[in-house]
Amino acid sequence: MRHIGKVMSPPNLFSADWVEIKIGGEVCVVMAKGFFRVLRYDAKGLHRWAEELARRNIPANFTVGNKILDDQNGELKKLFREISNMGFEIGGSFDDSPFWDMDYQSQYEIISRMKNGIEALTGKPLRLFSSKYSAYNEDTLKIADELGIKYLFGRGTSGARAVVYQPKEYKVQIISTSDISYKDKGSGTLADGSFWSRGATAEEFKEVLFSLKEDQITLVAQSQLSGVKLHWWNSFIEFFNTNKIQWLNVDQFAVNPVALPVNQIPVNKEVEYLKPQPKISLDQEPDID
Repeated sequence: MRHIGKVMSPPNLFSADWVEIKIGGEVCVVMAKGFFRVLRYDAKGLHRWAEELARRNIPANFTVGNKILDDQNGELKKLFREISNMGFEIGGSFDDSPFWDMDYQSQYEIISRMKNGIEALTGKPLRLFSSKYSAYNEDTLKIADELGIKYLFGRGTSGARAVVYQPKEYKVQIISTSDISYKDKGSGTLADGSFWSRGATAEEFKEVLFSLKEDQITLVAQSQLSGVKLHWWNSFIEFFNTNKIQWLNVDQFAVNPVALPVNQIPVNKEVEYLKPQPKISLDQEPDID
């Protein structure tokens, strides 16, 4: 991987479009905030995303899954170490099953093992974690609190608007991601892979991006899709080129969370598209090069 340099994350990375909101009956404007994540494990796609984000000075979270830590080959581990050294934050993801109904002990063994593995890989504290479908329960919160993991990802609860929740009983925060319904395929994360799985084309995904009006969003790119497939890549690049969003690191994004007791924080367990139903299969999508 060509080293471009560390990613800087000052408070105002880009000029952004203004989003109108009503406060006390008066129309006010705020800058749209965004938090960007890169998922999955295509080496070429990860490399391309890391270089592009570094070139644009966009902070992002790259995610290491449990299967990567078990990989004896080690090439992807080396790649993630290089991405970490570029200044990107590396999060953890247990990809095998959701945590909604998993018991405390099983979760603790998974999260602690992954925390130790990722910290050995990057030499930095693990601060972000998720399970399949961004599922969590109160045991997940307890464990994250005990292990010093600051952020968990949760399936979206407020439509396209991302919300950061602060459970009053714990120090950990929940990043409830942007979640958007698409046709009759139910709701899903604002992510290329989610829309592709629900039958959207890259052009239709781009239309969704350009129609966003929320004051804060999370956006996800999957390395095996937009990282290597031309039309999906272009959807992101054209959206970035609008400078509509002020892309922030996780600490900047999570300021002013909504503080609630755990039992008042909404939870979304909707998963309707268990099997991908793409309109265009990956092998029919043109490659970037």
